[in-house]
Amino acid sequence: MTQKDLFLRAAAAMSVGDIDHIAEWFTEDFRLHDPGLPNWPTGYEGARRMCQTLLDLVPGARVEVLDMVEEGDRVGVRWLFSGVAEGKPVHLSAVAIYRFVDGRIAEDWGIGFKSEWPPTA
Repeated sequence: MTQKDLFLRAAAAMSVGDIDHIAEWFTEDFRLHDPGLPNWPTGYEGARRMCQTLLDLVPGARVEVLDMVEEGDRVGVRWLFSGVAEGKPVHLSAVAIYRFVDGRIAEDWGIGFKSEWPPTA
């Protein structure tokens, strides 16, 4: 499986609420680099919490990989999480750069933001 394949498989699994593949997707010492979350747990716990938080932000999310760029052990991904909350469409866009070790994600540098469609006044 290529690095890009991992993201496509993860997106398909997360779209049905399946995050039981953390050990296949992430390294034991995974790190999320986000200055706004300085005490985020590392390893499988941090990876599972990150994935679950994304799914909680967008209930029933359809997870799409919109773009990917690969260079060496790094992959940049533009994500879209689409769902419905309280009867309204909810979208969470994210852009992240991931570093791989032995075919699994070891580090994540991401930026996410929430938006709605259609925009509200």
